[in-house]
Amino acid sequence: MKIFLAIALLLASFTAMADSYDDDLKKLFELTGVKNDYAGLNIVIINQMQAGFFQAADQNIDAKTLTEDQKKQVGEMLKARFGEMVKGYQSYISEKMPYETVEAEVYMPLYKETYSHDEVKELVAFYSSPVGKKTIEFSQKIPEQAAKKSAEKYDSIISDYVKLRISENIALVKKEMTDKGLQ
Repeated sequence: MKIFLAIALLLASFTAMADSYDDDLKKLFELTGVKNDYAGLNIVIINQMQAGFFQAADQNIDAKTLTEDQKKQVGEMLKARFGEMVKGYQSYISEKMPYETVEAEVYMPLYKETYSHDEVKELVAFYSSPVGKKTIEFSQKIPEQAAKKSAEKYDSIISDYVKLRISENIALVKKEMTDKGLQ
């Protein structure tokens, strides 16, 4: 019975240490703005999506026969469709790879590969200080690493979604053009 109790206490202490390590990492992420970096990554993806969408529109919509007014109308349709596409992407990403999941699957492993729990505690203390807060403003290494690891893990999810939505929205713009007699 004593051995069982000792093992149970030992397992509980390991669990508490792991939880403490994760809690300290979350505090570090809060201090250093990791969540904002994740949001910034999605802005980069949206910008890339925009370039792909409008490039696909140029390749798929023949504007040679359109008047300037009609081109303007098509441009407005494309902008509206892209806006809807962005909303859909944001909803899709929040479902498929919410920050909390990326934090657990990308950021925490990256930090755990680099820093021991004691080092994380020191970093929390440092980044809580005035000099640490100043340092945060200039630190961009971790977001770059997270972007790379996120790309490795989620590129196919994003790529498949974007390709599908581009095709759907270009088809909708073509239909709108037909409905308005622009084609």
